[in-house]
Amino acid sequence: MRGIRNLKYQKYYRLRILGSLVLASCSERRTVIGVSQCSDDPWRQKVNREIKIGQYQNKNVDVRFCSADNDAKRQVQQIDSLVESDVDLLIVAPSDAHTVTPAVERAYKKGIPVILYDRKIDSDCYTAYVGADNVEIGRVVARFIAAKLGGKGKALEIAGLKGSTPVEERHQGFMDEMKHHPGIATSTVNGDWNVAGARKIMSRCLANDPNIQCVFGHNDAEALGAWEAAKAVGMERDIMFVGIDGLPGERQGIDLVKKGCFAASYIYPTHGEILVTLAMHILNKEPFSRVNYLPSSLVTAENAAIVEMQNNEIMSQANSLDAIYANIDSYMKMYRSQKIISCLAAFIVLLLIVLAAYNYYVYQTKAKVGRRLRQIADEKVRFFTKASHQLRTPLTLVAGPLRQLISQGGFDDKQQQTLDIIQRNVDELEHLTASVLNFQTRVDSATDNTDQRQQPSLSDETVSQLVLQDSRRDIVTKNDPDDDLDTILIVDDNADIRSYLRSLLSASYYVIEASDGRNGLRLARESVPGLIVSDVMMPIMNGLEFCSKIKADDVTCHIPVILLTARSAESQRIEGYEHGADGYITKPFSADLLLTRIESMLANRRKIKLAQLDVKGEASGATDTNSADNLFISRFREAAMQHLSDTDLKMDDLGSELHLSRVQLYRKIKALTGKSPTDIIREMRLNRGHHLLCHTDRPISEIAYEVGFAVPSYFTTCFKKQYGINPTELRRG
Repeated sequence: MRGIRNLKYQKYYRLRILGSLVLASCSERRTVIGVSQCSDDPWRQKVNREIKIGQYQNKNVDVRFCSADNDAKRQVQQIDSLVESDVDLLIVAPSDAHTVTPAVERAYKKGIPVILYDRKIDSDCYTAYVGADNVEIGRVVARFIAAKLGGKGKALEIAGLKGSTPVEERHQGFMDEMKHHPGIATSTVNGDWNVAGARKIMSRCLANDPNIQCVFGHNDAEALGAWEAAKAVGMERDIMFVGIDGLPGERQGIDLVKKGCFAASYIYPTHGEILVTLAMHILNKEPFSRVNYLPSSLVTAENAAIVEMQNNEIMSQANSLDAIYANIDSYMKMYRSQKIISCLAAFIVLLLIVLAAYNYYVYQTKAKVGRRLRQIADEKVRFFTKASHQLRTPLTLVAGPLRQLISQGGFDDKQQQTLDIIQRNVDELEHLTASVLNFQTRVDSATDNTDQRQQPSLSDETVSQLVLQDSRRDIVTKNDPDDDLDTILIVDDNADIRSYLRSLLSASYYVIEASDGRNGLRLARESVPGLIVSDVMMPIMNGLEFCSKIKADDVTCHIPVILLTARSAESQRIEGYEHGADGYITKPFSADLLLTRIESMLANRRKIKLAQLDVKGEASGATDTNSADNLFISRFREAAMQHLSDTDLKMDDLGSELHLSRVQLYRKIKALTGKSPTDIIREMRLNRGHHLLCHTDRPISEIAYEVGFAVPSYFTTCFKKQYGINPTELRRG
């Protein structure tokens, strides 16, 4: 059978590999480009739109965008994530050169080409750079400001976040040019690329020096923030503002120049579409330039209208391209789907051919396996036949003297019961050996083409019969048991073992029985015995599962369990204790050992009550108590306290609240405390009454009613029995 299973697994994996190859041949290899932007400002949104245009211009290219929102650590995580997703190339605009450099180096050293866009890193580990010449931008802006100020005045430079290479390079170019104009006093502060941050900076600077004549913002947002701060104090017309980006749109650089808010804005070129072209040159091993500077110029009042018109035209064309390429994407998806369907059809035809050939191969192999199985079965039969012949001699020597001994008579009931058990098991052994011999003769008369699987298994058949017989012999002696006797539950699928154990225990304990774990669990919940003795190997529910369920049930978790089994290995003992067993005794066992172990466990239960009630009615559980039992006592006490004044309180009602029957509640409380639930509630009522007598001046009869005594005189009687003094004398004292 193992050979057949191996054939099935081989068949599955071969078909899976074949299918993968066919699908791989049907699908087109797509190039994946990952784009990690340092932020999501309007300038970078424009870049992303242009990258999408570049994607449309190249076949089978997918682009994945992510933005770090000026958080360098977040950008490092995003770059690592893109690398793990197996992108073919990375385009990175670093937020902070120092922080982002290690992530770019990791990608580059893994063989992934990296294009730095707009900004650089503190390393030479990149494939190409695309961006403006930020040093030259700084110089151009400085020359423009110097010309407007006539070589004299005060200029404030609001730079971007520290650590960004454009910030350092723009500042370098700006200061290099300003050295040629000593008449212009220049100061520099770092902003955060945002309007709000620049507004606060400008407000502080104006408060310290209201004579600022020009502001150079490293982007249009910072220049706009400075303009708003100046406007707030009525100085927006006295100061010249210059920004960088030169984007179209409301409140962007070109618009602000047109409206006269800015003197100029340097168009910081985007040209995102050339990034995809450069990426494809790199991936296709074609020639490319490692450093690529983008040309640009200033937008001033003289050319702002023309630049805006050109940008609007470009945006209109870009929108049209988006619509066109969206339709193209839809058509390409349909084409790919149809291609996959065609490939799948070819695969199905090929699969049918392979299956036909494979089924013929499996048929031949099964025939070989069947012949081998029949050979093995014959060898087993011969082995058991030989063993049965060898067993007949010792069985004869046992069965003969035993029958002779029984025929003599003169035994008491217990002795006769023991002899009957021996006789039944000897008969069973004789029956088994005879069955094995008879089984050989069934096999010999079978035809060669008989399916071996139709022959009954001797061991399975015998076990099934024994389980069926014993399942009909569940015995529950019908806790009326003497309350002074502890109840022992025996759980074993062998009726003779149960009978033998009952003969050992019945003199000192009230014994109930079950033939499997499922019935044992039911009896344990119904009768709540003082201790359980259980076999391990049983049908329906084995002893380990039975023990686990006993220990997990609120009703039975306190009951000690002794596992009585032939499993004697140390690992098997450990397994028994792991399932909650309190004791583990192996067969063959000593009757004295079992009796002593049971008495010891029950004695310990009597000595260590898991939750005793003190004079105030509070639970005072010992340090070694079971937490589940302590919780149960607490729940019982809380439920009782809620009904303490109820003179008609019934144990059925209290048990219902605790999801137990009256009998289960009685036996559980009795086992844990040594007292009945009624006794405990009476003590709680008397303790409450004692407290009220000592701390209030209410009438005794009213107190009696409040603590649940319908008759005040009975309260007085119980009170005196409990405390040795009646309520009236207590108050006088």
